Amino acid sequence: MEKKEIMIRLEGVSKSFPQKRGSLEVLKNVNLEIAKGEVFGIIGMSGAGKSTLVRCINLLERPTSGRVYLDGQELTCLAEKDLRQQRHSMGMIFQQFHLLMQRTALENVCFPLEISGVSKEKAKARAVELLELVGLGERLGAYPSQLSGGQKQRVAIARALATEPKVLLCDEATSALDPNTTAGVLRLLKDINERLGITIVVITHEMSVIQEICNRVAIIDDGQIAEMGGVEEIFRAPKTKAGRELVYHEGKNREAIEGPIANCYRVVFRGGISGEPILGNMMLECNAVANILSGNTRMLDGRVYGQMMIQLPDDKVTREKMLTYLKERDVEIEEVQYV
Repeated sequence: MEKKEIMIRLEGVSKSFPQKRGSLEVLKNVNLEIAKGEVFGIIGMSGAGKSTLVRCINLLERPTSGRVYLDGQELTCLAEKDLRQQRHSMGMIFQQFHLLMQRTALENVCFPLEISGVSKEKAKARAVELLELVGLGERLGAYPSQLSGGQKQRVAIARALATEPKVLLCDEATSALDPNTTAGVLRLLKDINERLGITIVVITHEMSVIQEICNRVAIIDDGQIAEMGGVEEIFRAPKTKAGRELVYHEGKNREAIEGPIANCYRVVFRGGISGEPILGNMMLECNAVANILSGNTRMLDGRVYGQMMIQLPDDKVTREKMLTYLKERDVEIEEVQYV
């Protein structure tokens, strides 16, 4: 098996912030490798440390300890002047876009090129090319106030690509967008990755975003990497409490559930069987009802996967009959705590 080249490597990265009394440790001995050309997700609940982690990757926040490497170059040992030069290799997009309101879309994309010393003529040509790439070739003269949220984010993506970076860091880049707009931006990022070969790091708290675009994912919890692996692997069988929290509760209105709920099972449908009425047939066959608590369907690596949380009857004999029915049909099922 061919070993992939590493674009980003973190070795023992920790980050603390001073407090009135002592310090607050936000990252704790993070070790991470991201391959060239990969779309890598970093996911965690609010306060887990994911935004601090991405800011340590480009050294907007300097780690308290540990080393950060970009394409084999250690960043943590560089002087500020050399570090600024290396940052040209890392574009970044944010939740709130951070566009210059007094500049047009074209001028916003030109801005990083101008401050890098590129001539106005070359900067304009590059900006036009990038705005066409992100689907805004007809909105060159529009100001941010005249653009929708999705269009603003596309301008931000074009601006981030202006200096031809090796890496694109996306910090909650779709959190301010509606679901349809989010889907369009994610398709664009995936297309950019495939066409340009650029490495993309996606920081988010939404598992649906990870499932839509990423090859691998790291789950961060309390400043540490709780688990890491392929997106399909994590979706099918999360190993940690943090992983189960993110995967099991996706798409569920947790406030509507007064738990805990007894006899609760997670069902994972793989490939083509996700379109068959297996649960309906199970209830007919067993002459009993299963309570469907939540569910969703995802496309992972070109295959359809679905998950459901169901509550089976209290009667043990009936419950075992239902479990046997599902297992015989190659459906993955496990008992879970649903609270």
